[in-house]
Amino acid sequence: MRLVLLWAGRTRDRNIGAAIREYIGRLDRYVTVEVMEVKEESAADRHSEKLAIRKECRKLREKIPQDSDVIVLDPAGREMSTEQFSEFLAERFNASSSRLRALTFVFGGHLGLDDETRKVADHSISLSRMTLTHEMARLVAVEQIYRGLSIIRGERYHRR
Repeated sequence: MRLVLLWAGRTRDRNIGAAIREYIGRLDRYVTVEVMEVKEESAADRHSEKLAIRKECRKLREKIPQDSDVIVLDPAGREMSTEQFSEFLAERFNASSSRLRALTFVFGGHLGLDDETRKVADHSISLSRMTLTHEMARLVAVEQIYRGLSIIRGERYHRR
């Protein structure tokens, strides 16, 4: 199974981008990682914001691999501890069949996700009850995915 990280826009902050690349490099030890980006939309006002979200999310949905288990990152999603998230990942990887070849995490841009994108998801996860920038959310998510896989492997990265 491969891991697909699908998000809107580039990571503009160089430091955050470097940290994300570091964790993606670490993830490569466990799983094939594919990062897919779609163009981030901008909006001048509330009316155009709704149109921008729909356009951006349509592009995200079009990139979701057919053969994947889809997880959206959403503040309203299920909250989990690191250990629970690790178990969630283990279940996803262990449940993989010939039909499911990818685990796809979908990240909205600065405008978030629309309801249509939430509906296509198999799972919805919240990273925190606190508000994170979309770039920080990417970093937190890839670090937690790495931490979760290291727990599954019994490695020493995660200590309590």
